[in-house]
Amino acid sequence: RFDGILPMKISQEEVFQVVAKPVIEDVMEGINGTIFAYGQTGSGKTFTITGGAERYEDRGLIPRTIAYIFEEFKKRKDASYRMFISYLEIYNNDGYDLLSREETTSKLEDLPKVQLREDEEGNIHLRNLSVNMAQKEEDALNLLFLGDTNRVVAETPMNDVSTRSHCMFIMWVESTKPDSDTVRRAKLHLVDLAGS
Repeated sequence: RFDGILPMKISQEEVFQVVAKPVIEDVMEGINGTIFAYGQTGSGKTFTITGGAERYEDRGLIPRTIAYIFEEFKKRKDASYRMFISYLEIYNNDGYDLLSREETTSKLEDLPKVQLREDEEGNIHLRNLSVNMAQKEEDALNLLFLGDTNRVVAETPMNDVSTRSHCMFIMWVESTKPDSDTVRRAKLHLVDLAGS
């Protein structure tokens, strides 16, 4: 059963409004959310999640989400807000931190390896995955650009990682109401799955 089907000619803005905006609204209220792009290789998953590089109107869910959340931060006067970002690539069951600032990255294995760990209570933790503060929209977009650059640099013709890897862009949204010590946290995962 589907909630809806989007036509082939739909714009990136319409995809954002229909798919992402309701999930983002929940995240702003402290509820975790995830958006998956799933489909065959070449079906437009990465284009939908990240966007095209040629036209501003082709920007994908990640840059649109970043812009929308920072607009909401400015509009909402009920609390102070902060954003943190991680960017993870999973290839052959190994995780890699795409936000490494190492200048010697020439292949995926040069990136810091992320390890999945389970604690005593059964909670899952990603060890060695950087969490980066983004104080403004430009900071968040620069982190996206860094991660996408590291992803491209790590690909080679012999190792076409992009079609066989999963990428997860994670945004943490924290809010604190005035005169309160309580910090509300929610995560939004935007996931570009490997081609099927």
